[in-house]
Amino acid sequence: MIDKNRVNGNPLALVVDDDNSLRIAMGAALMKVGFDVIEAENGHRALHLFRSEKPDLVLLDVVMPEMDGFETCDAIRKLPEGAYTQVLMVTGLDDIDSTRRAFEVGADGFVSKPVNLVMLGHRGRYMLRAGQAFRELYRSKNRLAKTQKLAKLGNWQVDLATNDFHCSHEASRLLGLNGDGRQVTYDDFLAQIIGHERDTVRKKIEKAVKAKKSINLDYRVLLADGTQKHILNRGEVLFNEDGVPEILLGVIQDVTQLKQAEEEIRMLAFYDGLTGLANRMLFRDRLDQAIATAMRKNQIFALLYLDLDKFKRVNDTLGHPIGDLLLKNVAETLKQNIRRSDTATRPGAENSDSIIARLGGDEFIVLLSDIRDTESAAMIARRLIKAIPATYNCDGHDVSVTTSIGISVFPQDGEDPDVLLKNADSAMYQAKDSGRNNYQFYEESLNLAAIERFSIEKDIRKALDKEEFVLYYQPQVDLATRKIVGAEALIRWIHPEKGMVPPDDFIQIAEESDLIIDINKWVLQTACKQGSEWKKAGFSPMKVSVNLSGYKFASQNIVESIKDVLKTVKLEGQDLEIEITENVLMQDTDDTISTLKQMKALCLTMTLDDFGTGFSSLRYLTSFPFDAIKIDRSFVMECIREPDNLVIIRTIIAMGHSLEKRIVAEGIETKEQFDLLKSYGCDEAQGYYFSRPVPQDEFTELLVRGVL
Repeated sequence: MIDKNRVNGNPLALVVDDDNSLRIAMGAALMKVGFDVIEAENGHRALHLFRSEKPDLVLLDVVMPEMDGFETCDAIRKLPEGAYTQVLMVTGLDDIDSTRRAFEVGADGFVSKPVNLVMLGHRGRYMLRAGQAFRELYRSKNRLAKTQKLAKLGNWQVDLATNDFHCSHEASRLLGLNGDGRQVTYDDFLAQIIGHERDTVRKKIEKAVKAKKSINLDYRVLLADGTQKHILNRGEVLFNEDGVPEILLGVIQDVTQLKQAEEEIRMLAFYDGLTGLANRMLFRDRLDQAIATAMRKNQIFALLYLDLDKFKRVNDTLGHPIGDLLLKNVAETLKQNIRRSDTATRPGAENSDSIIARLGGDEFIVLLSDIRDTESAAMIARRLIKAIPATYNCDGHDVSVTTSIGISVFPQDGEDPDVLLKNADSAMYQAKDSGRNNYQFYEESLNLAAIERFSIEKDIRKALDKEEFVLYYQPQVDLATRKIVGAEALIRWIHPEKGMVPPDDFIQIAEESDLIIDINKWVLQTACKQGSEWKKAGFSPMKVSVNLSGYKFASQNIVESIKDVLKTVKLEGQDLEIEITENVLMQDTDDTISTLKQMKALCLTMTLDDFGTGFSSLRYLTSFPFDAIKIDRSFVMECIREPDNLVIIRTIIAMGHSLEKRIVAEGIETKEQFDLLKSYGCDEAQGYYFSRPVPQDEFTELLVRGVL
């Protein structure tokens, strides 16, 4: 303990923290810049020392037993010498609530843990100077001469009876007032404050006047040239001899540079200087938070550990400046592909933020919070591998790069942060050993599933090149005449080794790899070409129906593809029917409506598929330009045994007809179902009762028959 009598004239700091080692470290940092230091391990002891020693600066931890930092700060402000002593609160990392409460109880500033001890000393010296200025001002508040000496800080006052406002030249300059030479008003003063902070400042001033308390405000003002300034505002109410509030007196200080310095310190402490991503320290804190949240809510999350393949060769051949540019480019790619709305996170998750960090060198890590399942993590890994291009242009150099990714999943791969990181790192090296430019899970069984998906994706690409996909057609029949009025095109995959592969085994993988876009185009091209050939052959007019995958529906340029196909194969728009499921309509609604309207402008027939299975089917009928409704097969197949289904079917048909929509039933397999739907007034149907899906040559034979 240092000399409490302060015979050396040094400023005195009171350091209050229940953590003995941190208290000693912060005290030592302040002593290095000329402070004498006294210490207290709790709020009660701090108040005792404050009364007896009257320190110039108080460094106060937020979390303490018995009496926390907020209560202690509030108690200090109520003491005669405590209203103007500088108080610096020590809060947890990025703890916004603690920061807000700290200012509410009168703190002058805050620092985040872990504390940067070097900057703490300089911060203390700066606050000491500000505190001395404010103390001198308020000790002489009734003497105009003292106020004038400190006018460089800017002072103002409001007559509470008349609402007249007066401010010094410096205050007017700081606030950007009086540019037109007229008398400045209190409303002018408030108008300079940035919009969403203005009401808060007004209410706090009114509250302080009513409660007869001093004012401590921190806000931003917007100047005429568009620049912003951070203003620190201290004030208090002066009362007349009857105790009635009379004058509101205040001083302001421009603390913009201090705020900028605080932000720079925060960036240096918690963010990577090269890429702007989180650094290891911030990432570790967020990882600890993610573990605590996942344990409390019984959730899972994943770590993706990325390492650039052969990055050392770039540094060795092109130099570190080019290597740094490459790292910045990769970081930007990662930021663009990891978003808050990422489909990897569970819809509605409270803590669905992902965080990306650079751990050092060419190593990056991604934390995916509250994922639905391990496949969600794999989907993001595939996206990142695809997003990082083969070549970046770095200052005129074309630099090739790929990435290897290791994945660990909480809690199955560990519940300790170090273990999770180590296992993700191990999985990343396994990815490198497996040929680079791929991802591996730490758990072997998940790797087998990932390998299988990679194999299917690879086979889909081959299937497109080698024309292994074929279309089967199922007739759509007019129930009144039993004539074929349409042909629904259904994709099939004739795999050279596996034989017939059903769509359910490859469509989702195609969607996740963007291959579905090429598949959609192929289906359109093939179905329309076949429809054109049937039309040229003289068969009765009918529509070819295509059910397009909803993946990225509005962003596929699907309308342009349809225009090109119709023109190429010489098919009229009225001869093509597009079936849309509800999952399409739930995507970017405005874009989807626009796309559907453009389709409608081509005279296409638009059908709402699988009607009745979603939550918003009725709304879609009036919001989107549909011509027909397809009753989902689940209702039709059980309509005989389930009376409720009969009611639903009859209601759908009646409602559809009232809206002038054509009604099509799927899944008719028996004559009893046929007769029932016909009696209800259903317009068209399809199902095994008429014909299973068949190749185009067999469908041609059905057309020759004409009636089924």
